[in-house]
Amino acid sequence: MHRRFFSKFTGVRRFSKMCEEVNSVIAKDILNTVDNFLFDCDGVLWNASESIPGSLETIKGLKSLGKKIFYVTNNSTKTRSEYAQKCVKLGFPATEEEIVCTSYISALYLHNMNFKGKIYVVGNPSMGVELDRFGLNHTGIGPDPPDENQESFQIVSGLNLDPEINCVLVGFDKYISYPKIMKASSYARREGALFLATNEDSHLPLNVPYVVPGTGTIVAAVKVPARREPLVMGKPEINMFKCLQQAHNLDPSRCLMVGDRCNTDISMATNCGMKSLLVLTGVSSLSDVEEYKASKDPVKQTYVPTYYTSKLGQLGKLLGFSIP
Repeated sequence: MHRRFFSKFTGVRRFSKMCEEVNSVIAKDILNTVDNFLFDCDGVLWNASESIPGSLETIKGLKSLGKKIFYVTNNSTKTRSEYAQKCVKLGFPATEEEIVCTSYISALYLHNMNFKGKIYVVGNPSMGVELDRFGLNHTGIGPDPPDENQESFQIVSGLNLDPEINCVLVGFDKYISYPKIMKASSYARREGALFLATNEDSHLPLNVPYVVPGTGTIVAAVKVPARREPLVMGKPEINMFKCLQQAHNLDPSRCLMVGDRCNTDISMATNCGMKSLLVLTGVSSLSDVEEYKASKDPVKQTYVPTYYTSKLGQLGKLLGFSIP
């Protein structure tokens, strides 16, 4: 019933997906045809807590030309206010109104549908803050059981479920546990219950010699035993862009989505009728793009970007900004 936050786009222009490397001619065309730049953050502007060289100067350069800048992230571990603070700490000019994160979008979705029930959250404190701002009743954040030394399977025989819960919201949770999975999947199985996920990113784009599982891992742990799919609030769904579009009266044909993940950032751009730019400083590679271009799967075809470049700073150089 609640499969979309906003209705799907209709009649939007679909841009040709040629995946051209950005050169001086394309950079000039971008400057002339794009008013609004939407940036993914991790893997595009920074890695962990370090700015990617050239990204800061490019953002500042675009702002100096009067372009609107928005920070659009699937990360659920920060509120909009916290994300704005992180941007400013790293030197990026940002206000709370320019931030769209999944902790906020999830709370906004429930608020807009006038949700009156109780939410079981597999998530983190920032998700709780955003839910609290809308006066939404929730539980579940933090370790479960409180005594982390307790054997998980001792819970099974005495598991008590809250009869008031009629919504499950899953985001990034460093305290994910077997009892939490049991509770969340049990609540999600209830007739008429809402089942939401902030995002399904497979891993974090960190420059470390090991894999850091993303929120998609946690979502899978719940949806597999629940035997149902959640409504995903973040990219590649259109919810995040629709929020910005309504707040700032954006024309998708005058927008460019810049990201490092083809299956989230680029796919959302395609689904919303925006141009897209893939930067190769994060998750997706050109070999991935070639695979998507050759695929007959219509979903994978939405992963093909309009343009690509090695890093955001390269676009800045082509636009004449001072890039070290």
